[in-house]
Amino acid sequence: MEAASIGPRRANPADTALGVAAKLWFAAMVAGQASFLTFVVAFYGPTIVSGNYAAWDANPFLSDGYVEGDVVGNLAFAAHVVFAALILLAGLMQLIPAIRRRAAWLHRWNGRVFLTAAMLAALSGLWLDITREIAKEGLASNFAISLNGLLVLAFGALAWRAAARRDIAAHQRWALRAFVVINGVFFLRMMVFGAIILVQRELPEVVFKAMGYASYLVPLALVEFYIRAKEGGTTLRVAAAMVIAAASAYMALGVIGYTLIFVNRVLGA
Repeated sequence: MEAASIGPRRANPADTALGVAAKLWFAAMVAGQASFLTFVVAFYGPTIVSGNYAAWDANPFLSDGYVEGDVVGNLAFAAHVVFAALILLAGLMQLIPAIRRRAAWLHRWNGRVFLTAAMLAALSGLWLDITREIAKEGLASNFAISLNGLLVLAFGALAWRAAARRDIAAHQRWALRAFVVINGVFFLRMMVFGAIILVQRELPEVVFKAMGYASYLVPLALVEFYIRAKEGGTTLRVAAAMVIAAASAYMALGVIGYTLIFVNRVLGA
């Protein structure tokens, strides 16, 4: 979500509230993705450069990051991580209205980098999911990841198509949808560690599996709510502002938990 409006509307308190809520969401995203990017670069960077792929097993979030003897799969995972770093760097830049207004050329080229990296990451992730997770445990137990990857490909293509047709309003909508499903892995970590901060204990397996779907479907629902609220009445905009502000506060908890509990533990090990 970003401050730029979809369609003109006279400013009023409801617009102000929705704008403030969107900025809070953006601030939490910046903080969270800065922490996530720090971890990705600091943890995976040295291992990829040195070829010490076995060190990936130190990440408790991975079940099959490194697989001995699977050269192609390990290289695909390394590529997946590189694309993830590009996504983190480029994605937030696409949400900054000042870049669109003052450097449209940068927005266009950065958008191409973002969507290309996202689609390549989705394809490599789907391939790894099919050849490793689904082959071992079946589709039902891993469908959340597969569905996320398919939504990335679909929404990314629709955002690109709208931009190519110069349909800016449609492009903004599809780009926001693409952004949140592309960041499903990020939102999963924020949801998990936000919950850990609240309940002060590890989460049951069933909750973690449910969050696999919620990590992109809930943010996608928030984006749809935001889009409808921008075009709706005062009551809808106030309600959206309250929901987005609450989601931003929860994401901030997740950022704190992820940074203090996970990043410091893994990088400090």
